[in-house]
Amino acid sequence: MDIIVSSPGSPGTSFTDNVKDQILLIFQELLTNDDFASLAAFKVHLQTCGLNQNYVRNILPFLQYCGIVKYENISAFENKNIFTNIGYAYVDILQSINIAQHEPESNEQKYIIELLEKVQETIYFQCLVLMMKSTDCNYANDFFDVLYFVYKYNSIDLTEYLLIQYERDQDANEHIERMAPIVDQYRNGTLEINIKTRTKNSNVGEAKSVNSFPYVSGNFQKSGVFVKNDNRFYIKEDRRDEVESAIREVGLGWQNLVV
Repeated sequence: MDIIVSSPGSPGTSFTDNVKDQILLIFQELLTNDDFASLAAFKVHLQTCGLNQNYVRNILPFLQYCGIVKYENISAFENKNIFTNIGYAYVDILQSINIAQHEPESNEQKYIIELLEKVQETIYFQCLVLMMKSTDCNYANDFFDVLYFVYKYNSIDLTEYLLIQYERDQDANEHIERMAPIVDQYRNGTLEINIKTRTKNSNVGEAKSVNSFPYVSGNFQKSGVFVKNDNRFYIKEDRRDEVESAIREVGLGWQNLVV
């Protein structure tokens, strides 16, 4: 089976330790400075703090889609109102983890950090749910499709991820359900899927990898709902009910699903 896919949109980031540090930096700059005249002025200020222009352009929209900050459709740029309630909660847990990590090592310290990390993952996943509900986010449906695919078919690899892109481009109506026969054939080895990526210079496709999969799978992994085994991602069983609830919640805005 030969397919050609387009490179899907992606946030270009995930909640790595570095990104978490930048979230704390953004929060601190809002906390310790007078109100900025505008969002543009705040972006310029962040560049003086060591964040380059492209990074700021990517991270702020991602944080807004995730419900951590809100800077659009506001009457005035007030520093104290940029972080949302869930944003404040996420900052609190990150700061608590940092404090705990600087305590003397002990079994109690490790246990506390483990508990705090679980809370951090829960908030993180809820942020991803908010992002997936954002119908104006150009990568929300990509995240949702991956989550729903793994829930329905138990796992996903890179080829299946690209197959999702192809099937959605053909017909976005119940495309995940429609994939069942192809997934079965691919997994039992009776179907080989050859993939090319459509580029600016070629509509017939090139043998080029699409780099969005690490962002999507990585965000779910860092939020604690996915676990990686070899080249496949699976739902962590202790988070399955949470994933099912999220699919029902997000699916109301995207399509009618039978879960």
